[in-house]
Amino acid sequence: MNTQTLTAQLAAPNPDGATIALYRTRAYRFSDDPRHYALAEAVEEKYARGLTPTPQTMTYLRATLDQIRSTGALIPFNSEVAETEGIDIHHELDARRPYAPRPHPEHNPKAIIFIVGAPRSGTSHLYNCLAHTGRYAYFTTASCWAWPTRNLDHPDRQSFEDLDDQVLTVDNKNTRLIPGLVMPYESEDLYARAIPTYQHLGGHTYDLTTAHITDANLLTTNIQAHSRHFGRDTFLTKSPFNSLRIPQLEALTGRTALYLHITRDRTGTADSMRRNHFRFHHQGTPLTEEGATDLFHDTIEQHAPADRLLTVQHADLLTSQEATLSRTTEWITATASPGAGRRDHADPPR
Repeated sequence: MNTQTLTAQLAAPNPDGATIALYRTRAYRFSDDPRHYALAEAVEEKYARGLTPTPQTMTYLRATLDQIRSTGALIPFNSEVAETEGIDIHHELDARRPYAPRPHPEHNPKAIIFIVGAPRSGTSHLYNCLAHTGRYAYFTTASCWAWPTRNLDHPDRQSFEDLDDQVLTVDNKNTRLIPGLVMPYESEDLYARAIPTYQHLGGHTYDLTTAHITDANLLTTNIQAHSRHFGRDTFLTKSPFNSLRIPQLEALTGRTALYLHITRDRTGTADSMRRNHFRFHHQGTPLTEEGATDLFHDTIEQHAPADRLLTVQHADLLTSQEATLSRTTEWITATASPGAGRRDHADPPR
């Protein structure tokens, strides 16, 4: 899609396109069957060229999304859908194997900036604003944990960095649903495999658990791949769930990790969780939205190193965006500088 087409969809993504894009990102996150990934990518790439899937395929995609909302799992892969769309799944998977994650230690970033905060506190907006400056490498809506940067140079996809500031005024719920538009993304498909800290119960309902490292190499190689792709030596990433992973992130990154904690007033955060149907349990016990807000906030305050933590107020980002971003980037530059007590990216613990 060209820039004009993408810009026109910012306020109101096409419903079919939104279904296709959401199926792809949900497949990455909630399925271990890479056939879903290849099908989703191929369908989306055809759609970006103006080829709409058959009604039967759209029914299958919507049914899959409904199943995820209900149970947290995809319905089984249906090879007939791929055949109907003229997609050779075995060929698609073979074409993606060269893009599997592999070590590139020469592309370890000098600093990794983790944006943390409670869900619905402004993490996505801060992420988008900083990424749009072109200073940082980052995970994207088109990144797949199984073949990290395969989609980022695809001719049917375009970076949001090529769009003007209008893209920053649109809720991320819309921008991530536009096929062909590559936006910064939390990439929980990767983090949930590398450092799990919840059980997905369906929809936006999660049971929060104690984080633990299961695949340090997967996270490291994905960061290296994106740093290599962007050709930038500072990495930016956000996920509210990383608020609960700080000890593990410290173990993996050492003093290359910086933390941006965006805070929003407790009532506003909790109300936004309610409006967007975010629900959390903590080790099996249901939390109120206010209780969940406190848990994320208190965990960050407890675990983030004070000398590498900057708190950003959501209200300041809304009312004085340019000044707030300027202060933030200046702090990142100063804190990540070689003379600020930093050391090279740590090797993963054995």
